[in-house]
Amino acid sequence: MTTSLEPAVEALLREAQASLKTACSAVLIWSIPGYYYDREGHLTGKRLMEPDAQAAYTTALAYRITGEAAYAAKSADILDGWASVNREIGGHDGPLVSAYLGVGLIRAALWLEPFEGWSREARDRFIGWLKQVCLGAWVRIEGRNNWRDWSLYARLALHRLTGDDASFAAATAALKAHMDHAIAEDGFLPEEAARGANAMWYHYFALAPMTAAAKLVLDATGEDLFRWTTPGGKNIKRALDTFLRYADGRSNEWPFGDEEQNMPVPLGADTWPVDLFEAMAIVYRDEAYARFAAPHRPVAGHRNASSGYFQSYAWNYPSLSV
Repeated sequence: MTTSLEPAVEALLREAQASLKTACSAVLIWSIPGYYYDREGHLTGKRLMEPDAQAAYTTALAYRITGEAAYAAKSADILDGWASVNREIGGHDGPLVSAYLGVGLIRAALWLEPFEGWSREARDRFIGWLKQVCLGAWVRIEGRNNWRDWSLYARLALHRLTGDDASFAAATAALKAHMDHAIAEDGFLPEEAARGANAMWYHYFALAPMTAAAKLVLDATGEDLFRWTTPGGKNIKRALDTFLRYADGRSNEWPFGDEEQNMPVPLGADTWPVDLFEAMAIVYRDEAYARFAAPHRPVAGHRNASSGYFQSYAWNYPSLSV
């Protein structure tokens, strides 16, 4: 373990230790209303999985780093809780939320694979739940905005977990086609640029899962979508560079609409888009990305201001998980 990672490890282990007290909150029918017409209902429903996803993710990552069985046992217990109890995902935002929180559970499962205390029966039960309850919701997501990014990322993570190479290849092809549609030649994301004061947030919320999906592809197959240009001349790097230009102190120059962008002030270890650019600094060895993230290290990941838990699971503790 290098010295540069020690503060991040310490932060993770504090979180993982606190997460050992988390009790699974799975419910039979998990319904998430649309945020923009029932904000409180949406937040209340989401809080059923937010602490569980955070506990499963942080303890599994702590197990990966330390090898301590207590962390793995807690993560496995939470995964089995959802697999044993939940039988339906509903509500307008159910598919999206189950993707951006549920992928945290899948990432945890990937790190738990060496843990002998996670029985084959429990593992199969978890995979069965993902396939029978979650996958159908993710596959039904259409369009070219951030919903599609989260759907493809979650599906790729599931296929990586199950070793389904054919489905992984199909999802990779879908991701490449999505990149060609979602990114404009100038690097903006047209579907997200139209989101008023939240346009920059939605750029982050699309690029985070898009890049996390690209990392899954790179690790699994060696295909480098980070440095790939689509048939239409689009690429992830241009999108990241374009976004950073405005995120790095120039949000007032955002060229779409007249509304002031809802950027986090001040930036910190738990705010977007610091986590994204910390991860991308590692992937690209890009000095501009590293300079942007460095003052906020150790970077943990964006937290939902209404609950204090991680909002989603693309780049959480990026220096330890990339």
